[in-house]
Amino acid sequence: MDIKTAQEVLACLPVGKTPFYYYKDRYAVFLLSQVIGRQCAIADLKKSAYSGLLHKPLVKDVLAQSGDGQLRQEHLSLAWGNRIDPFLLTLDIWDDKDRSWDQVSRNGYSLVLQLNFSNKHDEFFKRLAEPSDYHQFNCSMHPVLKRQQRDFFRETLAWARIDFDFNTNEALIEELQTDWLRRAKRLLGEIQSGKTRFYNLGANAKPEKLRCYLEAVLADYGDIWDEALLTAALQFIRQELGIAKIYLHTPETGGAIKRIKYTQPPRSLYSSLPRKFCFRQTDKAPEFLQQHRTFRKLEKRLGGTQWHVINLGGNYADITKTATEKPGRPVTLVA
Repeated sequence: MDIKTAQEVLACLPVGKTPFYYYKDRYAVFLLSQVIGRQCAIADLKKSAYSGLLHKPLVKDVLAQSGDGQLRQEHLSLAWGNRIDPFLLTLDIWDDKDRSWDQVSRNGYSLVLQLNFSNKHDEFFKRLAEPSDYHQFNCSMHPVLKRQQRDFFRETLAWARIDFDFNTNEALIEELQTDWLRRAKRLLGEIQSGKTRFYNLGANAKPEKLRCYLEAVLADYGDIWDEALLTAALQFIRQELGIAKIYLHTPETGGAIKRIKYTQPPRSLYSSLPRKFCFRQTDKAPEFLQQHRTFRKLEKRLGGTQWHVINLGGNYADITKTATEKPGRPVTLVA
């Protein structure tokens, strides 16, 4: 997107603390809340592309509250996990004028939705790791929250980079990434093998304390960070930007379109994760990309592209498992 659009969005949103709470499988509740309208028949959902969500324990508990075979918004609003992790969301703009470094699908800027740790985590991290201000868990050259950037500071667990176009009502999630957990896993392996490098962690870092922290953070966030990040991104795009049609790269197309020269991102983030979230695959690229001659030439050279897409909103956008790009039938809203 252009810088003016990015800055206007940034100016319209709160700059203070935006809390975000996540519990395991919250994504399933969120997705259902976006596609059922005010209510819909559970039998219809079982035939839809969202049928897999109904098997989540959290959703099963919700369905048990329905005595007439209808799933309602008020049922979903009561869903709550046993363990709730608090995060802080912040928004920034990303562009370094180098398309290969920026890893964007078209020239321009990205919005960055940052999923930041809570103060509880940060205090735990400081106490056990005793880090310097610039440590090895986050790369300052990546789109993480920077010190002195706001009135408060939190360490960034992960981020999502987003491009969008209000004219076509489409958004593309360019990237989902965590430096923190990837580097924590690597450092734990070094400690276990006795080949530890405590660069930028301060002179007082102790292996036993650091190992305690690393084991705790990987256990607490390792299996939810991607769910939490993609849920936060979808919620932001749908509720703040008002965009319903959302794309995500596939591994092969993403690597080619974004010109990723070196290490490819984990395949699961662009394959099994979108499947879990009920995205469907399509060979039709976002319309706002098709408007660019450079993209059309690249797509032709590649022999076509593949994408994940989901259409959120108060209708059955994907009511059947063999859904096409055409909108599905509308939900019958019942008072």
